Amino acid sequence: HIVRDLSNLEPAVQLAKGEALRSFGDDEVYAERYVEQPRHIEVQILADHHGNVLHLGERECSIQRRFQKIIEESPAPALSPELRRCLCDTAVEIARKSNYHNAGTVEFILAPNGNFYFLEMNTRLQVEHPVTEMVTGIDLVEMQIRVAQDEPLPLTQDKIKTEGHAIELRLYAEDPENDFLPATGPLLTYRLPTGDGIRVENGFTRGMQVSSAFDPMLAKLVVHGKDRNESIKRAVQALAKTLVLGVTTNIDFLKRIISHPAFTAGQTHTGFIPQYDEELRPPLLSREQRDLLLAAAALSNHEFNDRAFTVPEPYASIGDWRN
Repeated sequence: HIVRDLSNLEPAVQLAKGEALRSFGDDEVYAERYVEQPRHIEVQILADHHGNVLHLGERECSIQRRFQKIIEESPAPALSPELRRCLCDTAVEIARKSNYHNAGTVEFILAPNGNFYFLEMNTRLQVEHPVTEMVTGIDLVEMQIRVAQDEPLPLTQDKIKTEGHAIELRLYAEDPENDFLPATGPLLTYRLPTGDGIRVENGFTRGMQVSSAFDPMLAKLVVHGKDRNESIKRAVQALAKTLVLGVTTNIDFLKRIISHPAFTAGQTHTGFIPQYDEELRPPLLSREQRDLLLAAAALSNHEFNDRAFTVPEPYASIGDWRN
């Protein structure tokens, strides 16, 4: 329950207590600050068994659907140097105080006024770790293995630099027009992009079946540019080179997001998709466009049938015969 007026606090607490008691047999409830239109910021850290705890900068993961990330980028476009330093220092201190050893991510909610709040810590490499690898040039998997082998990190904080800007796009077999319902079926065509500044992490090939038994992610498209504008342009180009037939995907939806003026201006938050819901929907076809598509489909079918009728029956082509 969200309470924006203190006069509504007591009724909301009683309502929540009743729901908790009915559902869990315990009416204890918690109150915490609600942040309107927050950004989701996370800091990548590395910590070994020799007292070294380092950060590799931050990622912004505010573009989400159904509370799950679909676009991540680094560096975060709206952080001042002071706020970035404060976030990263806080993440390092959390890892140090918890005696953590591994690669990990400390996640925060960032309010529009610059205040930030601890969200959680992921004690593993995350889906979006290639974004950090692209801007730092550091292999996080290698670092994780070194830590597991009890080696000291071969890095110091002053040697970790970021270059350019990276964006990751999660390619899903799902229908954005149907509440992001996962899609299943065979991958009749499956073509992923290549080129300078493009990295692809992929789990499928043409002909494979997309099943409902697994997460609907097909691949991750990660691009890198000298700055955010170039990175966005490369993301647009990468999506234009991507072709998937056989299942519904979010390719066009991703195109509309990264081309949206608010995204290109860096004005993102976790409610971005619902806020711009109408603008992110596919444009309606005009009557003329519909007529042209129907005519093309009818012509294609007509030509196919014509060819079918010209193919001779095998029995007619071999003449009279007996068994």
